[in-house]
Amino acid sequence: MLINNRYQVIRTLGEGGFGHAYLAEDTQMPSSRRCVIKQLKPQAVGTASSAVYKVVQDRFQREAAILEKMGENHPQIPRLYAYFTENQKFYLVQEWVEGTTLEAILATQGPQSESKVRSLLGSLLPVLDFIHKQGLIHRDLKPDNIMLKADGTPVLID
Repeated sequence: MLINNRYQVIRTLGEGGFGHAYLAEDTQMPSSRRCVIKQLKPQAVGTASSAVYKVVQDRFQREAAILEKMGENHPQIPRLYAYFTENQKFYLVQEWVEGTTLEAILATQGPQSESKVRSLLGSLLPVLDFIHKQGLIHRDLKPDNIMLKADGTPVLID
């Protein structure tokens, strides 16, 4: 599947009420860099009036601007590469972070030692502090939205 005549989907990363997330390659970059495509499908948009669609579109654009600002200014937040609409669906293209979610680690290894938890929190709290200083709140903080890179650095991915 090719999205926006540019992003070649490699596999589905997840599905939920919000839409879908895909791992993709950017076919218009020399490196064919990998990225995450988040397809957002607001429930009301399919049958919405043009006024409702406009409100949803405005909110989507504000969200994209926030994601761009956050990712550009903190190394533990994925960068926003692009955003667009296609067939009344909204898409975000973000940096692919190679690693393992905290949820997957907990599922395979079980509860972590106090020292590992302290270390993780010590690495994660400055990111949350940065977000809060921007006047924002991460409203979906959970183990599945924390990616641990190979060096142990946590990245907020949603």
